Amino acid sequence: MKKNESDLPKEWIELVKEAMKSNITKDDFKIFLEKEKEKRKKHKL
Repeated sequence: MKKNESDLPKEWIELVKEAMKSNITKDDFKIFLEKEKEKRKKHKL
C-alpha cells in the first residue's frame, strides 16, 4: 500500500525532507528507519 504525504505524521515528513537535504545515502537512511522502527516497537511492549 502506497501512502501519500498527507498520511504521514508531520515529524516524519520533516525527517525525510531533512534527510533529502543532507549527504545521507538512501541505504543509510533505510538503516536509520529500521532502527527507529525497532525502538518504537520495543517501547510499545
